[in-house]
Amino acid sequence: MVRLKAAIAQRRGELALLLADGHDLSHTVRYNLLALYQTKLGAWELELMRSQVRVARLKRIMELAQAALNRGVVPNLLQIEAQVREEQVLWEAKLREAVAKLRQAEERLTNLLSHEENVELKKLYHQLVKRLHPDLHPDQTEGDRSMWRQVQEAYDVADVERLRALSLVMTDSPLTDTPHAFDKLKAEHDLLIKRIAEQEHKINALKSQPPFNLRENLEDDNWVSTKRTTLEKETEELQAQAATLEKHLEQLIPSYVPRIEFGPN
Repeated sequence: MVRLKAAIAQRRGELALLLADGHDLSHTVRYNLLALYQTKLGAWELELMRSQVRVARLKRIMELAQAALNRGVVPNLLQIEAQVREEQVLWEAKLREAVAKLRQAEERLTNLLSHEENVELKKLYHQLVKRLHPDLHPDQTEGDRSMWRQVQEAYDVADVERLRALSLVMTDSPLTDTPHAFDKLKAEHDLLIKRIAEQEHKINALKSQPPFNLRENLEDDNWVSTKRTTLEKETEELQAQAATLEKHLEQLIPSYVPRIEFGPN
């Protein structure tokens, strides 16, 4: 019985650590990696998107102008551009979203916890997971469930002070001897082993997906440089295509004047 209790305590600790790691990956590491991706490549992707919008806009103007000429009507440039702007409202929304992501990424990475604070945050959260996580304590009281919600809220906003306070009022749940205790403890031990395997599988699957599988690439200056070069090349090709389209438009509509594309900065 003593060995079984010790094994359960060890398995609880292992599962608590895995649960804490899984939550950290999903709610902190994921967004930090996305922010890092934005700061390393977001500006280049934004320029590519702007060029894509520009080319799409020019092609649509040409299409509408040619349709008018085919009907024997002089193209009305103001009406055509108004129609194109209305049709491309979703593109404008995507551009604004891309700009917002860049700004949010910069803000997130400039407000990260210090190494010491981050270590303490994870340590406190691990301790509280061990004491409160529903997978470790299926027979929780409503008070425990409320406390667990508070722990998650504090961790997700990196509130170290609040986690310290919550940790002070919590104690580890004891393993008590009751009738048929051995059978119950054995069942708990088997369930913990199963949950540990499930959580390990979940974490490994998560790490194999973006943005986690890009972590090494984002830390590799050569990979980042190559990716930027590729994006720059694609952007230059689109800009050249846009310049050709504008020349065709000048021939098609004498009143057409090339201008800088719309889009958020």
